[in-house]
Amino acid sequence: MTKTKGATPHSTRATDIGTSPRLPARGQTAGGEYSTTSKLKKAGGSLVLTVPAAARDMLGLSEGQEMIVSVKGRQVIAEPVSMTAKPIKVRQPKYTLDELLEGYESDVPLSAEEKAWMDAPPIGNEVW
Repeated sequence: MTKTKGATPHSTRATDIGTSPRLPARGQTAGGEYSTTSKLKKAGGSLVLTVPAAARDMLGLSEGQEMIVSVKGRQVIAEPVSMTAKPIKVRQPKYTLDELLEGYESDVPLSAEEKAWMDAPPIGNEVW
């Protein structure tokens, strides 16, 4: 087993991973677990985590594939989106728009700041 820099005793390089469907890959337990380290890299305003080739192969991931990213405690969990995945629950609003606008008085005078903003010329490609 060839160890990579910063790897745990359970991890191997991608070239050491076998492809036999019957036997677990090196660095992988019979339960399908795998562990290694990976550094975060900056990409624009986000951070990118590289998925090692061994993990990619174990999970059958491919470039461009959508992932569900969730945070549980101090863990970041990334799961492949699949056709059998449960849909993500979207919180339903507690109020309707009509309920929120109840009691709104449209004849309230605008502040000087609001007037200046309303009268300002477009800066970009805004459409009003």
